[in-house]
Amino acid sequence: MGTGSNELDRFVHDALSRGIEREQVSEALRDAGWPDMQIKSALSAYADTSFPIPVPRPRTTVSARDAFFYLLLFTTLYISAYHLGDLAFDLITKALPDPADSTWQLNNLES
Repeated sequence: MGTGSNELDRFVHDALSRGIEREQVSEALRDAGWPDMQIKSALSAYADTSFPIPVPRPRTTVSARDAFFYLLLFTTLYISAYHLGDLAFDLITKALPDPADSTWQLNNLES
């Protein structure tokens, strides 16, 4: 499957660089038995401009490595935010103790 896709991309690139219209390229590929979805994908990889050579469009891909890296980053962010919030609440409790808290009253009476 990967070789066919490379051949299709190369064919579309060569055809567009020779100035052949997109409709003619699409028709030739359809006659050769390529599925419409793959033809549309191969043709959409190049911008429809008047520039003499085909201009590729950027393709966004996410690999398993990227997905794992994002998962690791979001987990780290979550853990850091949780502990930062916990530290902030502990500092607030230390600075502004609750007078209704029984342990605070016992500690305050002893000192």
